[in-house]
Amino acid sequence: MAIASGGISPTPIADPLLQDLTHKPASPPITHATAAAAVRPRLHGIEAGRGLAAATVVLYHAARHLDKAYGASAAMAVFKFGHAGVDFFFVISGFIILFVHHNDIGRPERLRHYLGRRAIRLLPVYWIALAGAVLLTTLGTHHLPAPTALINSVLLLPVTQKPLLEIGWTLQHEIVFYAIFSVMILHRTAGIALFGLWASIIATTVWIGHPLFGLPPAISSAFGGEFFIGMAVAGIMIHTQPRHAVALLLLGAALFAAVAAAEDAGFINGYKDLARLLYGVPSALLVVGAAEWSRTMRGKVPAWLAAMGAASYSIYLFQFMFIGLIWRVWQVAGLDRTGHLKLCFPVLVASAIAGGIVVSRTLEYPLMRRLRRAQGT
Repeated sequence: MAIASGGISPTPIADPLLQDLTHKPASPPITHATAAAAVRPRLHGIEAGRGLAAATVVLYHAARHLDKAYGASAAMAVFKFGHAGVDFFFVISGFIILFVHHNDIGRPERLRHYLGRRAIRLLPVYWIALAGAVLLTTLGTHHLPAPTALINSVLLLPVTQKPLLEIGWTLQHEIVFYAIFSVMILHRTAGIALFGLWASIIATTVWIGHPLFGLPPAISSAFGGEFFIGMAVAGIMIHTQPRHAVALLLLGAALFAAVAAAEDAGFINGYKDLARLLYGVPSALLVVGAAEWSRTMRGKVPAWLAAMGAASYSIYLFQFMFIGLIWRVWQVAGLDRTGHLKLCFPVLVASAIAGGIVVSRTLEYPLMRRLRRAQGT
């Protein structure tokens, strides 16, 4: 469903980041490859994957909330792997940025367009979620946050401390990736060299077991390697047409599920560097399969899944707010007893997802449309 003037229409909203997949920059020479790219369909499978990844992270955080509150270990045991939705997000991000902007590389005049779209996509709704988190924390503690912490959080600077909206740590990684890619738009060789340096820092940090020179996680952690995995997938999709999309999807899903089961069973530690590779490779297969399924088979996804995918960013940013709000209502209603925990878990999950969809449709998308019209991007 999309918000339209005068009412609500039944058309699913498309994530603007994924709408970029149908957009090609103006002015490069017309070749067979660029002509084919110009009619590329929106990749519905990727959008569906974002929705599932967001839901997986919500399942993890709702289970963790109940586990901390009442020792609901059963839910946590099942959904302990849910944090791996972040791994999938990072692979998708690496894929989308290169897939959409590969024609902008080495073209400095395209930098404004790139930075404008990325800033509008990432920052306004994040700032709103951050303001809400700061307000709620201040009301609870009666203390304002330190100015330095507030500035770091607003700008998403890649510092050692997490933002005041804690889940924004992933956006610190995104900002680093976007910044390095912007250098490649300015100067191809310089950008490639900087990506090489970043890869070396990540590899060295993983090898020695601690951040090189005390660099913050957004620059040194193994999560950054998943952007490279995503870009590798984009390179494959740009230059070739992979076959057997459904088989790749099924293989990626099976491997991802196997790693998740192994983590739940305690065979692997999902927070260690090795897990980034174990989850990153299946995510790459899922992205290739989903993208090619959409591109060649014109695959469609159910409306409810498309809605979740379109709202995935708002679901991700506002999940704690809605989980906390509904939990408070649950307590006031006197339902916070062990016997009601099985019912509470799906209520928390459904509320976080539904709340994110509402925020996305009433706030995130209207705001982005206005800002993009004002900027002319």
